[in-house]
Amino acid sequence: MSLVTRAGSFNSIKDRVLAFLHWLPKGTRLNEASWTARHRLLILISWIQVPFLALVGLSTGVQRGHLLAEIGLVVVFLLLQMFSPRRVTKAVLVSLALVTCSALLVHLTHGLIESHFHFFVVLPLISLYRDWRPMAVALFYVLVHHSIAGVIAPESVFNHPAAIANPILWAVIHASYVLMLMAVILAYWRFSENLEGALAREEGLRIHAEEEKLRVETGRLESLVRSKDEFVASVSHELRTPLSAVLGFAQILRDDGQSLSAAERLELTNTIANEANDIAGIVEDLLVAARSEIGALHVIQVPVDLRANVAQVVEVMPPTSQELIRIGLQSGSLRAVGDPVRVRQIIRNLLSNAIRYGGDRIMVDVVALDDTVLLAVSDNGPGIPHSEQERIFEAYEIAHDPGSQPSSVGLGLAVARRLARLMSGDLTYERTGNISVFELQLPRFELPSERDVHPSRVGDLLGPLVAGVDVP
Repeated sequence: MSLVTRAGSFNSIKDRVLAFLHWLPKGTRLNEASWTARHRLLILISWIQVPFLALVGLSTGVQRGHLLAEIGLVVVFLLLQMFSPRRVTKAVLVSLALVTCSALLVHLTHGLIESHFHFFVVLPLISLYRDWRPMAVALFYVLVHHSIAGVIAPESVFNHPAAIANPILWAVIHASYVLMLMAVILAYWRFSENLEGALAREEGLRIHAEEEKLRVETGRLESLVRSKDEFVASVSHELRTPLSAVLGFAQILRDDGQSLSAAERLELTNTIANEANDIAGIVEDLLVAARSEIGALHVIQVPVDLRANVAQVVEVMPPTSQELIRIGLQSGSLRAVGDPVRVRQIIRNLLSNAIRYGGDRIMVDVVALDDTVLLAVSDNGPGIPHSEQERIFEAYEIAHDPGSQPSSVGLGLAVARRLARLMSGDLTYERTGNISVFELQLPRFELPSERDVHPSRVGDLLGPLVAGVDVP
C-alpha cells in the first residue's frame, strides 16, 4: 500500500472518529433542581435494593455473615455519597451502588440468566445523571464483572454448562449486549439533548422577541410621552398667540373704543375675527384627530362646489395671506362629492401650511377629470425632503423649519388626509421641479348633461406659477 493510500485511509478513519465524537452527547450540565430530583430518585431505588437482596440471599441459602458483607458494600457507597460536596462524586458513588446491586443479584442467584437483566435496568437509570463520568464507571464495572469474574468463577456469573465451559466467549456475548444497550442509551441521550437544545433556542427566541417587543413598546410609550409634552407645548404656543391678540384687541375696544376712529375699530374687529378663526381651526383639527383615534369621525356625502368653498376659505383669511394666493379655476362644473365643512377644513389646512412653510407665491387650481375633481395647492417654497414626504401626513409631525413663522401643532396635514380618505378621496404630495404640490382628490359629482374639458394633470396648470405670471 502506497503512502498516499495509507494517508487517505488514515484521514478517512480520522474523519469518521471525529464525526462519531461530534455525534456523541455533550453531557450538558443539569440545573441544580433537576439533578437533585434525579439523584434522590436513584438513592431511593438503591436503598430499596438492600432489603430485596437480603431476601434473595436468604432464600438461596447464602450465609448471613457473607450476605451482610456483600450487601454492606452497597450501604457503604450510599453512605459515602452523603459526605461528598461534589455532584460528580455523589453520582459515581450512587452508580457504583446500583451496579453492585446488579452484580450481587447475579451472584446470589448463582448466575441465573434472568438476573443479568438487572444490569439492563440499572444502566439507563444511571444515564439520568446526564454525565459521562458515572456512566463510564458503571460501564467499566459491568465489563470487568462479566469478564474477570466470568473467567475466575464462571459458576457465579453463568448458570448453564455452555457458558461455564466457555466463559470468555459468553463474557464477550454479554459485553456485546451491554454495549448495544449503551448505544441505545447514547442515541436517546443525544436525542434528548437535541430536543432540549431546540426547545431552549425556541425559548430564547421567544424571550428575545418578548424583550424586543417590550423594548419597542417602551420606546413607543416614551415617544408618546415626548409627543404629548411637545404637543401640549405646541398647542399652548399655537393658541397663545391668537388668544393674546383676541384678548388684547378686545380690551382696547372695551377700554378705548370711544377714542378710536371707525377705521381703527374696524381693523381691530377684523383682526379679532381672523385670530378667532385661527383658534377655531386649531380646535377643529384637535377634535377631528381625537374622533378619528376612537373611530367616531363621520362625514356626509353631498355635492360640494369647490369653487365656492375655496372662495369662502380665502375670504376670511387676513389680507396679508390673501395677497400671496392666486386662484386658477377651470370653467364648467367643479362639483365634488363630500362634506362641505370638512372640504373647507382641508382647504384651510393646505393654505395655512403653504403660507407657513411655502414660498411667496401660492396657487390654487381646481380641475375636473373623468370621475375625479382635483384641488391642487402649489407653492414655490423649499419643498419637503423625499424621506419626509409621507411622514408629514402623520399626526404631530413637522418636516419644515418654520423660520419666522410660529411652530404648528403638526395636525393639519394628518387631519386633511384622514378627512379626504373618509370622503372616498385622497391627499398626496408631489415635488414638480421647484414647485411643491399638495393634491386633494375627491369623487366628481356630475349631471348626465354636463360636459367639461378634462386636462391630463393639475401639473399642466402650473406654468403661470413657475413663470411668475399672475392668474386673474
